[in-house]
Formats: sequence, structure tokens, C-alpha cells
Amino acid sequence: MIRYAIVEDEPQSAERLKLLMDRDHQDLFERIGVIKNAEDVEGFFRENSPDLVFWDVELGGTTAFELLAGIPEREFQMIFITGYQEYALQAIKANALDYLLKPVDADELSQALKRVEIKRSNGVSKTELEGVFKSLIPLKNLQKIALPTTLGLEFVPIDSILRCQADVNYTHFFLQDGRKITSSKTLKEYENQLGSHGFFRVHNSHLVNLKEVRYYTKGKGGFLTLNDGTEVEVASRRKEELLQILKGF
Repeated sequence: MIRYAIVEDEPQSAERLKLLMDRDHQDLFERIGVIKNAEDVEGFFRENSPDLVFWDVELGGTTAFELLAGIPEREFQMIFITGYQEYALQAIKANALDYLLKPVDADELSQALKRVEIKRSNGVSKTELEGVFKSLIPLKNLQKIALPTTLGLEFVPIDSILRCQADVNYTHFFLQDGRKITSSKTLKEYENQLGSHGFFRVHNSHLVNLKEVRYYTKGKGGFLTLNDGTEVEVASRRKEELLQILKGF
């Protein structure tokens, strides 16, 4: 068995990873811990020796690379988890490290785990970690998202977004102030960017800010009622995962 740990402070991201690992990979991978706070990292690694660690790129006010610098013995493989395509992926790929985009895709997770089985090697070096960390500095204060519109770019506070709705290759953003902004990017692209900020794709056409959920109503998939009174359908195949995440809020 390959013993693994998850270092992740976002409940929905941790629950999704646990769900996929338990459902698809329990025969070969054994979970020995989920670390939810940066303060608990050092103590966990002092007492445990995992073979594999899933690291959220940002944990509270620090980064995985800063935390790793404080762990002298890194004899484990790592898979980094990030919602930041524009910066983190370039840095991680440049150092030949493995990564998964949030929300974690089942097929991409399987591919990453196959590489783990093949490599079974030690962790990354201090130099590699420093190289990635320098590239991640712009992420520290990321609070807005740039939306390409017909007039240019509009910079929108992430917390002001209620939900996003797909419209073929466009995405409609519905904001707390009642405005709707249409962006010339797909919902999948925004799912990757906003998954680490508490957004969840409850349906092929709907990405919801879970902080704005007021009620969940039962049904085959059920539906959510948001703070502005909007009702959003939940796909039946996403219901179980959604409810698990909502329990962690």
C-alpha cells in the first residue's frame, strides 16, 4: 500500500479528493491523515512518514513551498493542487513537478497516481521549491478576477460573484449588486480559476459561490436557493459531493 496524506484547508477541495481516492484508488492507496491548518503541518510530519502528499499550493496565509522548507526530511512524492493556472502551473511545470487543477478531475488524478506508482522516488529539492515559490508571489493578494468583455477587461471582486452560468462558449456572471457580466470564456475555464475560492460546479451549466447558498431542497438532484433568491438546479451525479462539501462550511 502507498500511504498518503492531504494538506488542504479548503473543505470542498479536501472532500472531493477524499471521495475520489476512496472511490477509485482504495485498493492501492491508504490515507493516513488530512492536515487542514498550516500550524499542524510540522507536527504531522514529525510523527508520520507518508509515501505521497497532496499539497494545496496555498494554505491560509502561507504556501506549500514555505511549509516544505521547514520539513528537513522530504522522502515522499508530492502532487500539488492549485486553482491558479496563470502562475502556479508555469512554475510547477518548469520544475517538472506533478500537479492537479482544482476542482480535481477523476481522470487526471488517475494519471497522476500512475506516475506515482512508476516513479516511487524522493521529494523535490530545496532549489526546486524556491524556484516555484518565487513565481507564486503574485498570488498572495489575489482578490479579483479579470473578465474579458466586448469592451475590454473588467476586474471583479471574487466575493461579489453569486454564480456563473454557461452559454455555449460564453459565461454569464451574476453579481451581488444585481449586474450581469458576459465573458468570452467557457465555464470550464472559470471553474478552474474559482474552484479554490469556494465555487462548485453543481450542474454542467452552473458554477455557484457556496458562500451564497441559503437552502438546499431535496430531490433527485435537488436545487439550491441563493441569498438573492435564485434557484439553481443540482445535477444528480454531483449531489453527493456537493452535500459533503456543504457540511464542511
